[in-house]
Amino acid sequence: MQQQHEIRALPDWSAVPGNSAEDRRLLHQRIAYFGAVMFLLSLAFYAFNWLIRGLSQHSWLALVQGPGEALHLAAMLVFGAAWLACKSGKRSPRALNWIDVGSLVGSIGCFAYKGVLDGGGFQQATVTVMTSLATIVTHSIIVPATARRALVVSSLAALPATLAGYFITERLASEAPIPSFGMVVIGTAYIGMWSALTVAVATLASRIIYGLRQRARQAREVGQYTLEGRIGEGGMGVVYRARHSLLRRPTAIKILPQALAGERSIRRFEREVQLTSALTHPNTIAIYDFGRTPDGLFYYVMEYLDGITLEDLVRHAGPLPPQRVVHLLVQLCGALVEAHSVGLVHRDIKPANLMLCVRGLVSDHLKVLDFGLVKEPAAADNPGATNATALLGTPWYMAPEAILDPSSVVAAADLYAVGAVAYFLLVGEPVFTGTTTLEVCMKHLHEAVVPVSSRAAQEIPAALDALVLACLSKSPSGRPASAADLRTQLGEVLGLARWTAGDADLWWQRSAPMVIAQVKAAHSSSGRSPSPETLAIDWAARHEPTAAV
Repeated sequence: MQQQHEIRALPDWSAVPGNSAEDRRLLHQRIAYFGAVMFLLSLAFYAFNWLIRGLSQHSWLALVQGPGEALHLAAMLVFGAAWLACKSGKRSPRALNWIDVGSLVGSIGCFAYKGVLDGGGFQQATVTVMTSLATIVTHSIIVPATARRALVVSSLAALPATLAGYFITERLASEAPIPSFGMVVIGTAYIGMWSALTVAVATLASRIIYGLRQRARQAREVGQYTLEGRIGEGGMGVVYRARHSLLRRPTAIKILPQALAGERSIRRFEREVQLTSALTHPNTIAIYDFGRTPDGLFYYVMEYLDGITLEDLVRHAGPLPPQRVVHLLVQLCGALVEAHSVGLVHRDIKPANLMLCVRGLVSDHLKVLDFGLVKEPAAADNPGATNATALLGTPWYMAPEAILDPSSVVAAADLYAVGAVAYFLLVGEPVFTGTTTLEVCMKHLHEAVVPVSSRAAQEIPAALDALVLACLSKSPSGRPASAADLRTQLGEVLGLARWTAGDADLWWQRSAPMVIAQVKAAHSSSGRSPSPETLAIDWAARHEPTAAV
């Protein structure tokens, strides 16, 4: 808070654009860059003049001849000092402004006084002024500033060049055979005109460049949130990492893309927010906020989870031990108990929608994500509900009844998905695989499930093997009676051999960094998440006649 007060206390002309940490960081970089560019250019011109003098006068020893060259070196050192000052450490907003303005006005003052001391005619005055004015324009292009700040700073910087022009023309007029006051007026007005034009160009350049930067910032802002990077994509939107402008805490924002922004999709998206925000179980992702952008995009804000999905965990670390699988399934069932108690069916339980993370110093904490396909009570009477004729879910984890009759889906379908998730975690492969979606769906309907113990490379307790098979029963009546019942049976299945907090902490300390690094590398190389796509097929539409084109 003290730092914010310091920023507000600065004069308006010197305020850092935006006054945010990002803006100050950028200003640091740009002032240092400007100082480096001008230092190297000044050094190059100085070296060129020294070389020409040495070749013409055969005098290589004297590095500085006269006060003019000394002032050139002084200007060069001012640029170098600004470069080092911003490069070597973190400066306060007030210090940044003094370094910026001081280095620009000080260096131009050196160039202007050099022109006065060097003597020469009107051509010398023009060279001096043009050098100074070119420096001002370069500064306005490199260093970000509002138009007001650019106007004030460039006017201050142009003043020494204008005064130098006056003194040079005044000397020329006094040395003329017939001294003329009109010559001084015309010469000073000419140089003043170039100075005014430079100030206008610098102000306009700053206004355009700063405006473009502000537009780029606004394009990354949603309400009070700034988007920082894309996390992934689900069935109903794209998820970004973001931060709140005041709270500074990391969040995740899900945005409905324009391509999906039809009335039906908008209703489903809003419904997802309403349903998820009503759930408060610690294993269900929390919703913070929702709304629309000025462009009409729908979004909602949820807690940011810095972890790994079970899909990625198994793909990169292999099947999980039975004790850990039970530990995770118990948490999953806890979230489903709450959802089912209010009549909500998730319908898209899968490893990619289950995030493993550390929350509140608790390792291996599971979070259930993406309630975009939830079926709520009395869905047929709700115009915003998911179409009852649509097959929704992910083929590898869909219950047979969800394939045959989506309108009949109840909580038992989620329990089938829990069994399919358990199978994947223990074996490392889905229950059924196939080359097409239809083939996978047909296997869920008709093919018997091979027991986990027959496919897993590790020993599976008989009770857990039987419980997974029960969850994968073709008939809902053959599965556990409820998520609460399944949670109870899972709690009893392993007896004393359990996954402890110490086991979880040890894994997150030793193995998690390497696995998460592998996942990020794989995602960046592929450019997309390897998770299976959510299937959404409108069966009723398949039988409707299509109009001739």
